[in-house]
Amino acid sequence: MTTRERDAAPGEEVEDAGPDGSAALGGWRAVLGQRSVRTVLAVYAFLIVLIFASKAVNSSFGSAGFVRTIAVTASFTAIAAFGQFVVILTGGLDLSVPGVISLSGILFTGLAGGSNGNIAWALPLVLVLGVAIGILNGAGVAYLRLAPVVMTLAVNVILSGVVLVYTNGTPKGGTPSAVIHLMQGSVGGVPYVVIFLIAFTLVAMLVMNRTVFGRDLYALGSNRRVSYLSGLRVNVLTVSAYALSGLTAALTGVMLDGYGNQSYLGMGDPFLLLTLAAVVLGGVSILGGRGLYVGVVGGALILETISTTLSGTSLPEAVRQIVYAVAIIAAVLAARQTTS
Repeated sequence: MTTRERDAAPGEEVEDAGPDGSAALGGWRAVLGQRSVRTVLAVYAFLIVLIFASKAVNSSFGSAGFVRTIAVTASFTAIAAFGQFVVILTGGLDLSVPGVISLSGILFTGLAGGSNGNIAWALPLVLVLGVAIGILNGAGVAYLRLAPVVMTLAVNVILSGVVLVYTNGTPKGGTPSAVIHLMQGSVGGVPYVVIFLIAFTLVAMLVMNRTVFGRDLYALGSNRRVSYLSGLRVNVLTVSAYALSGLTAALTGVMLDGYGNQSYLGMGDPFLLLTLAAVVLGGVSILGGRGLYVGVVGGALILETISTTLSGTSLPEAVRQIVYAVAIIAAVLAARQTTS
């Protein structure tokens, strides 16, 4: 195995840079020769163009404050999208994300009751519930051989019913002040939630690209049959992927409680489209086996930039939705053209 092959991201094919007499230059060529890396660069290049273009809508857009706002609001999508990314990477799909976010957010405020002292047990309980729902999804897909769309959609409908029964139409309790402070506060002008997203992204990249578990997930998405014949525990990996999705969705629900000061019915509904769009826009193959999480974060930032820019126009809401969808398609096509 060559040095360039060892440095390639899991599931990546590298292009031959050829001998050039420079190890450093060869290393950079090795990195840029990876299709996923080129896609990520295209995603962030498009993001920069969007930020500068937003000034045409409002002169205050494109500023440092604008970027900070975008980073904060995109953080929730980016974190929820990590679980979706892992599931899609294995060739699956998780349509229960909205239900898990809503149930987790509403359950957390109900259990915590606005008291900081209840965080110690309410937060772990909510996160464990998210993992349990993910395990249920994964078990249905892996062991019952149900299609991911059918299994996760059914679970999402069930969770919606559970939320209505639990709340009777009106969420109870309140968000502890400590959670509100973490989601709305900042240090040195940098919001805590952005710092958390950066740390989360670094850990996620480490897990996915530098651990056996992450590489096995890439291998599973690349070829399920070959993974099984190679001795990988295919069913366990599948369940683990959905468990991660449940965990990040539950975490997102709690974070939204802090950002919005309270929970509310349907708080997770927008995140089905947002997480899927962020993953696809970030250059992850919908067939599995290829993609980088840092690209997904860029996809979430692009989505929020487009949404915020459109909100600054006088266009009717219906027209904004159309433009929003067209802009997403254009971004995906632009990334493909750049990396083809």
